[in-house]
Amino acid sequence: MNNRDMLIIKNSWSQVIAQPDNPGEVFYKQLFTTAPYLIPMFKSDMENQHSKFSAMITYMVMHLQTIDDIQSEIEAMGKRHVHYGVEPEHYALVGKVLITTLKTILDEAWNAETEDAWTRLYALWSTSMIKAAAELT
Repeated sequence: MNNRDMLIIKNSWSQVIAQPDNPGEVFYKQLFTTAPYLIPMFKSDMENQHSKFSAMITYMVMHLQTIDDIQSEIEAMGKRHVHYGVEPEHYALVGKVLITTLKTILDEAWNAETEDAWTRLYALWSTSMIKAAAELT
């Protein structure tokens, strides 16, 4: 992850969380529209889930420069997701929905450079989570 990508991601996420809509709510609405078969995986209070999603992305974005320091937390999240029924192929879908969510919220502030930076970051996160989850099998 280069400095330019980090700057783009931090700036764009700051714009996302400054919007009145909770990005977690926008994300899950898009996820369930795209893949309604995933709805049964979410048994908890969805408002709480929206907040958890936004807080986790914020936390991970805040630690971009020190991603190695939170690597164990990213891996633990991947292992937790196994217990919720998440399969490796779900990560690509979630990545597409995350990009769509960011694009929707940022609207005219979204561009190809922003999409590339977020795509690279999500690939980093998801690869770590998938690898950690595979250790459980």
